[in-house]
Amino acid sequence: MKNYRWALFAFLLAGCGDDDSSGPLDSEQGSPITFGIRHDRTLDEYEAIGANQSPYNTSAYPDFSPVVAFSYSLDGSDETEYVATGTLIDPHWILTAGHNFFESSDQNAPAPPSGISVLVGSDPNNPVSRHRVAALIFHPTWIEQNDVYGNANDLCLVQLAEPIHSLEPAELSFSGDEPIGDTVWYCGFGDYTEWLEQDPATFSLRHAYENILDRKSAGIFTSADGMRYEGGLLAFDFDSPLEDINTLGDDFISEDEPLLGAGDSDAMPTEYEGSTVQGDSGGPLFIRVGNAWKVAGVLSGSPEEPIDGHTGNSYGEISIFTRLYTHRQWIETVLNITG
Repeated sequence: MKNYRWALFAFLLAGCGDDDSSGPLDSEQGSPITFGIRHDRTLDEYEAIGANQSPYNTSAYPDFSPVVAFSYSLDGSDETEYVATGTLIDPHWILTAGHNFFESSDQNAPAPPSGISVLVGSDPNNPVSRHRVAALIFHPTWIEQNDVYGNANDLCLVQLAEPIHSLEPAELSFSGDEPIGDTVWYCGFGDYTEWLEQDPATFSLRHAYENILDRKSAGIFTSADGMRYEGGLLAFDFDSPLEDINTLGDDFISEDEPLLGAGDSDAMPTEYEGSTVQGDSGGPLFIRVGNAWKVAGVLSGSPEEPIDGHTGNSYGEISIFTRLYTHRQWIETVLNITG
């Protein structure tokens, strides 16, 4: 039985998939409240994209097959307590968020690798394969300074007990020229089972959605053992089809927004606009580099109140990613030394 570490927002919404006037209205805006996806689309569409089903299996979309799910027990027992997302970046390595396996507010020590399973495939209830974990290597400052996105160091490299050769690893982008205003894609296993009356005893399928990159930053520093590490962030907001909510383009500046750097934001959503939900943590943000889709960020979290009267995971949500460009040296050092 699943027992997520953080409480999930349970929105059993009426009218999903109807016209723009359906559903309960946000208390501060005119848009209906939704959960992670546009209220005028179905979750099935986003799951089809996440599985790269036709017609979403062309070069216009990233290959989402390297995106895997973690299931694990905090105490190493057989009972699954948590599900999270990661990306295979090498046959021996998965990149994810540090808080998936250690957060000082919840744990006294990191989760034991013996209790972690890696689930390959778009359906974690019926995985194509299951793999063991040998070790967790956290960003050098994460254990002592785990402020989720606040320190821009929310990263963990997961070493597999045996390599995965059935998948083509995702490529990482270290260019530093992430295109503000361009389309990006996110993919993960965030939990929808308490929404639309899905079976709460099952895991949600892999889903993917597009957004527009609104912000990027660097120059966020942490230190450990006499070493100084730079971090940075990437972010986008969740725009409504009614174009009445534009969190990163309005006059309200939440306390977290200055961390995200300068940028711009358009109120018009993409065709498959979406925002991250619980369980998506550690998943990849894909950007287009030439003709290839590469991973530029790892999902860290979302501010609690990006706009006045915000309902979590609905329109106005900001998703914040640890920016890989600023962590290239650490990632390559770990893979080269221990890979």
